[in-house]
Order: sequence, then structure tokens, then C-alpha cells
Amino acid sequence: MSYYGQAVKGHWQITRGKKDIDLLLKDPQVDPQLKERLRTVQSIRQFALDDLMLPDSGSYTDYVDLKRDVTLWLLSAAPKYSLAPRSWCYLFVGCFNYRGYFSRAQADAEADRLAALGFDVVLAPGLAYSTLGFSNDPVLSTMLRYSDPQLAGVLFHELAHERLYVRNDSAFNESFATAVETLGRERWVQSLKHPMETGGNLQDPRQGPAVSAAQRQAESTKLRRRFDDLVVDVRRQLEALYESENADCDLAAGKQAIFAQFRQRHDALMAQSGGRSPIDHWFEGDGPNNARIALYSTYELEVPAFLQMFRECNQQLECFYAAAEQLAKQAPETRNAHLQALSERAAAIACPGETCEGSPALGR
Repeated sequence: MSYYGQAVKGHWQITRGKKDIDLLLKDPQVDPQLKERLRTVQSIRQFALDDLMLPDSGSYTDYVDLKRDVTLWLLSAAPKYSLAPRSWCYLFVGCFNYRGYFSRAQADAEADRLAALGFDVVLAPGLAYSTLGFSNDPVLSTMLRYSDPQLAGVLFHELAHERLYVRNDSAFNESFATAVETLGRERWVQSLKHPMETGGNLQDPRQGPAVSAAQRQAESTKLRRRFDDLVVDVRRQLEALYESENADCDLAAGKQAIFAQFRQRHDALMAQSGGRSPIDHWFEGDGPNNARIALYSTYELEVPAFLQMFRECNQQLECFYAAAEQLAKQAPETRNAHLQALSERAAAIACPGETCEGSPALGR
């Protein structure tokens, strides 16, 4: 009950501060920079409705200034020698592989309790969340910290949850939303009228050619995939280790060695990318653990499958949504088998006739 209490209280505190974006844009007292960002939100939201066929639920028509840097904290946990995430179940919406806390103190207390029970635990800051259409979600001040393409991705991701949600299957839900986010962000960047939009390179031309938003997005996607491949390979190594019949002392030593090598390979990749890494925060504090890998997998596990589904629909969103919605109605075993087959076809396309090191088909 204490968890439900903090969730209700946290959401109520947010919703009571909502202000209509149209009215804010007409208010001469509102900061011009904030107005510009809110106009961008309106443009992104309209693109989501018109071009991505996401629901016009009333979400993201209001704005809330949270006056803090983090919206909520996501707690994920996994056993010491397993990548199977701990699951929490809730009224009305079913089970999730993570828990959201508006109260950092309560999040810390639960994390400490689980750690004392022997779980690997991670607390990740969240800048946005979805109520799955139960209420109209507002734009939060924390979301405006993102670049324009990142902000677009967040809105597409959260609206995708309102379009399709399956009870008790976090990996399906988050991977579907991440796939929509990926496809939508690429389309949105390509739709920009001016190639220098979304924080284009405004440096002195004498310092080199400007880089368009589309080019930057392509480079960012390519970089993300390189690090994703690394995480997938680490996940595969850990799964093989945990499925072995080694004694706990051998499992502990093997786990430590895999994560040590993970850090080395990550640092090498970061050096090649000019010091840029989308997962460098994983290595802060005690470093990566099973919970971090499990949380990553929840959001990314089935993305290759959904992107393959999109390709097999000749990149037609209406067909893609229909296929995903039909799959959501299937029994979990049937759904998982179909997604596995899609992942394998995606891997075969990426690496025809061979196995790509670090890029195996993701399975459930």
C-alpha cells in the first residue's frame, strides 16, 4: 500500500500543476525559450498523429514545471546469477519488470532491501513516464532537457504505449515502443524543412562543413548500435555462464571476469568514437550488473524483431501496427516464437551467410 500511496501522490502532484500549452504560448509572461520548446513539442505531437498514426488521446497538450531534474526513479532487480528480471504486479495493468518511484527515499529503501536479499539492483533516473492512456499525460520540464530528436523519440515511445499494450509482457511493450520511437525519430528528422534544425552545427564555416540533423541522427544511430552489439554479446556470455553447472564461487569469478572485459571493450569503443558512449553511466559506482543488463533487455530485447516486422510490411505503418496488434492477441508461447523467428530473419539480413560477432539474434 505504501508503494501505491507514493505513486498516487506523485502523479497527483504532477497533474495538479498542468497548464494548457496553447494558453502558455499566448501568455506574454512566459519565457520565449520555453515557448519555442513548447512549439517544438506541438509540432512533434502533430507529426505523431498525422505521420505515425499514434493516438490523439489528449496527452502532451499540457505542460508541468516539476522544478527538479528527475521525474521518477526506475528500480530493476535480478538474481545474483540470472538475467531474469524480478517482476512486480499491479492492479489493472498487470506485471512489469521494473518499478517506478517518485520518492527517491522509498526507491533507495526498496533497493537496499533487495540488495540485502542477494539481488543485483539498479536505480535509473527517468525523465518521463506513461499512464497508458488512463489519463492525459503532460509534457514535463524534465523532458525538455532532451535534444529535439531525443524529445521526439520520447513522445513517440510514450504514445506507442497508448496505441498497444499487452498485460504481463514488459519486453514486448517496451521493445514495441522503442521500435516505434526509432522509426518515428528517423522519419521526423527526415521531414524537417531546414537541414540545420534540431540543434544543427552552427560553428564558423571555416572550421568545417556543417552537419545536418539527418546526418547527426544517422551517426548517433550507428554509434548506439555498436554499443548495443557489445551489450548483446555480454548478455550472451552471462547467459552461458549462468546456465552452466559451476559452483557459486566459479560463477562469481566468471561474472566478475565478464564484466571486467565488458569495461575494457567499452572503453576501447569509446576511444574509437571520440569519447562518446550512450552507456558510459553504466560504469559509475559499482559498475554494470545483472539488473542493468535485464533493464536494458526489457527495452531492447525485441526491437530487431519489430523492425523486421516493419520491413516485412514494406515499411507501411498501418500493416506494421496491424501485425503487432494481431501478435499481441496470441498466447505468450506463440508470441515469443514468432518474435524469435523475426529476430533470426533480422540477423540473417544483417549478416548473410555468417554470424556477426557480438550481434546474435536476440531471443526470449
